[in-house]
Amino acid sequence: MRKISKKNKKLPKKRSSCLRKRSSKPVKTAIAMPLTMGNLRKDRSIVLVPVLLFIFSITVAAAFFLVKGFGEEPIVVEEEKRNIAFEMEIKKMVKGYPIGKMAPYIAMQDPQVAAFLVSIAKKESNWGKRKPVLNGKDCYNYWGFRMKTEKTGSGGHSCFNSPREAVETVAARISQMINEEKLDTPNKMVVWKCGYKGCQGDSSEQKWIRDITYYYDKLSEYL
Repeated sequence: MRKISKKNKKLPKKRSSCLRKRSSKPVKTAIAMPLTMGNLRKDRSIVLVPVLLFIFSITVAAAFFLVKGFGEEPIVVEEEKRNIAFEMEIKKMVKGYPIGKMAPYIAMQDPQVAAFLVSIAKKESNWGKRKPVLNGKDCYNYWGFRMKTEKTGSGGHSCFNSPREAVETVAARISQMINEEKLDTPNKMVVWKCGYKGCQGDSSEQKWIRDITYYYDKLSEYL
């Protein structure tokens, strides 16, 4: 056999160094431009952008108007406690009055308690048009309610932080009067006006009873 000369023997090629010179061009990644329209054609993206902006605008507007009264608490009522027909009847009755914003919370109460909330508020404050205030702000007390609270408004009346707190606090007291003290008719509920000693023959006592009865009876079909 012919011997291969060492000089003619082919040596294996040296592997290229792993330390290659990095390209100066930026590497494209999927997240380099998060706000792009992806692989959409230009003509389609032109149509899609206005649609997305429209949907966004509608969403923001809906969220804004859900918060009624520009800064007042949003009206959120547990669905299982709602009596829609009763709520609509109350809203219809008090339409245009400040107490209207309380209608969902009033309708959540026991129907008899709710009927007294509506009728007493009409007599005591004309459904919120005459009301105690604190530093010029509404105390949400439309029932002439006096109880020891952190805040006291004009006339020594209790002040509440929100319409819901007002309704629930006053409703709790009326419920106690109905169920524990058996003051379950407008005639007996006159205690709200006169106290337990009575009005001592004051003619306003009978007027109060008549006015309360008038509005109480309007809601009688729900009792």
